[in-house]
Amino acid sequence: MIQLKIEKFTIFKGRFGVNTVLWKDAVFDPNVGRNVYDGVKEVFITHGHADHFGDAHFIRAKVIAPKLESNMVEDPTINWRGLFNWAFLPEDFVTPYFRGKGVRVDDYAENYPFCIPLPGHTYAHVGYLVENALIAGDSVYPVEYWREFGILYYTDPEMMIESLYRMLKLDWDYLIPGHGEVFDRREGTKVIRENIRMIEEIDRTIFSLIPEEGIREDKLVAEMAELMKVRNVKSIIVLRPPISGHLSCLYRRGLIKAEEREGYVVWRRF
Repeated sequence: MIQLKIEKFTIFKGRFGVNTVLWKDAVFDPNVGRNVYDGVKEVFITHGHADHFGDAHFIRAKVIAPKLESNMVEDPTINWRGLFNWAFLPEDFVTPYFRGKGVRVDDYAENYPFCIPLPGHTYAHVGYLVENALIAGDSVYPVEYWREFGILYYTDPEMMIESLYRMLKLDWDYLIPGHGEVFDRREGTKVIRENIRMIEEIDRTIFSLIPEEGIREDKLVAEMAELMKVRNVKSIIVLRPPISGHLSCLYRRGLIKAEEREGYVVWRRF
């Protein structure tokens, strides 16, 4: 079912709520799960998570993805390993958002003038500024997602915030996030600023959980899981990367340090 048609764009609501965007003979982040791809010649992918390229393997078209994430598009299990310290994560523990069939990447997104670097969610995430629409992928989340989940997936909060500020400076009339509604300039700007606020709030929350005497990293993850009401293995595994990202940023800012105690990593304030 067509969710929305804006000017030259047709937007389908795909699996996991992914916005699949058709524009002329190109498709962005295909994951509708049915044949809406007649005449498509190019497939553009924002990042290497399988919920954003789920249909790419059966579309007979040129596939374009960020260079540094093309390996995850071609083999999604690489992303699973990253979640599990590069050991093989059992499939039972993998979030369905990351499960899918790989597809060969034919060209790199960075070779196209309308590709915009928007890292933070992943290390080489991109958006596409096509005519008057910013196809933003998971560089920005709907506000209702923050309210439902408390903390969302990203690997570098500082880069995520930088990308959000970059989006505010770009010239677009429509913001198409990876999931959720499509926004006009006025509402989209509000959503971007709310994303910045939420990431900064989570940063303060994580810092507040680190006492001067220190806290074990696994205990910190457990306390965040309790705050966010996370109650299953898949969600806890996905919770770890954003927490690690915040710890890394707090460390780089000189606010915390790490030490070893009885075989555990302990974080403490300076």
